[in-house]
Amino acid sequence: MGRDRSRPTVMVLDGDNDNAIQVATELSEDLDAEVVGVGTSNWSRLLRSRYCDVGVTTGPASEPGYADQLLDAVEAHRPDLLVPVGYHSVAAVDRIRDDLPDAVECWLPPSDSLDVAVDKVATAELAAELDVGTPTSFTDRVAALDERGRPGEVADLPFPLFLKARHECGKNVTAAVERPGAFWATYDDLVAERGVREVIVQECIPGERTYACGLLYDDGAPQLLFAHEELRSVPREGGSGTRVRLFRDPRIETAAIRLLDSLDWHGPALVEFKRCADGSYALMEINPKLWASYALASQAGYRFVSTCARRALGLDGAQTGHPPDATAEMVFPLRELYYAARTDDESLLRSAAAICWPPARLDLNLRDLGAWLTPPAAVVDTVDTATAGPSSVETSAQNAANGDGRADETDRRPASSEGTNVDPPPGDADESIADEADLPGD
Repeated sequence: MGRDRSRPTVMVLDGDNDNAIQVATELSEDLDAEVVGVGTSNWSRLLRSRYCDVGVTTGPASEPGYADQLLDAVEAHRPDLLVPVGYHSVAAVDRIRDDLPDAVECWLPPSDSLDVAVDKVATAELAAELDVGTPTSFTDRVAALDERGRPGEVADLPFPLFLKARHECGKNVTAAVERPGAFWATYDDLVAERGVREVIVQECIPGERTYACGLLYDDGAPQLLFAHEELRSVPREGGSGTRVRLFRDPRIETAAIRLLDSLDWHGPALVEFKRCADGSYALMEINPKLWASYALASQAGYRFVSTCARRALGLDGAQTGHPPDATAEMVFPLRELYYAARTDDESLLRSAAAICWPPARLDLNLRDLGAWLTPPAAVVDTVDTATAGPSSVETSAQNAANGDGRADETDRRPASSEGTNVDPPPGDADESIADEADLPGD
């Protein structure tokens, strides 16, 4: 079937991620967009969604050849707009932005600004210049001890401490250390993680809750603002939210705007904070992408992606849907249960109770169960992603079973013969289950 040129075409990346489904849903509902979904397999969740018109398979966004495969896909499908969902795809689009066809839009901040956002030391230095609070850093003291052969002075540091990768690397590289005896072993474990260049050490701000402000910028000016509080996350000390609610505090909103204004930001970002014992907030990081719990914002009426598409493509019409909610809460049941099932000291019963009470809307679209109940790519890694064989037929059949009249438009074609399966859990697939609050996704 030929392409309908009357509809905007949007290529949505990171199709293994559950938040990519909400992105596609929003684009379909608000703009009647033709969605080209990109995943690592024909079993990628987005590619099995009724809101995905065309499916493309590539290797994982974390692999070196991904950017070239993505360029091939863009050349083949010529989307009007490219929407990266996870960090690795943001980085890949940043690398190829000058090679994209002129007619293909991508809303990314300037490369220099992106560099600051993914470097937590540079982010903290910027925050200090702007008088935005940050956790006390002990990175230099630890580096000096390391150079001197790690003498016993580590016991002089104010434990507990929080360790994390200095640079965004697309997965959870964090740890809280409660006592001196466990410090160096934990430090070495993090340094040994793939993609980690340096580990920073800072004060550990107690409490499991994270506070975040999401913003959409157009050439240095904020266009849309949304803030949330993570009531429950995985891992528990901070990660991807599994129970999240709307939250307003002018202090974090003002701080987030000051940071992004100073970076001449463009596109979406989530600025994350922890609340200190004295009630003030400390900046944790700037996430230069859509966040794992984006579904709460979207379903509450804060339509970042369709707003971005309208502005990027010069489309007429105001934001569709109901006015933004003043209060809303959402539970992410699959993310919560998956974490509990694979973590030794977690209880499935307690997780199920946390999902059910108090009642809140679920991040689960009953009209799109084929996508939502598709296992993670790691579970079906026997599927051959290098060819558009029987899997493509099964995917189209699934869309048809979901009642999608557009299913016969689905074109499952690999962007490259090098496509392989990725091996992350649901949530932010190639970015680990937790991605935003110091677990690179809320």
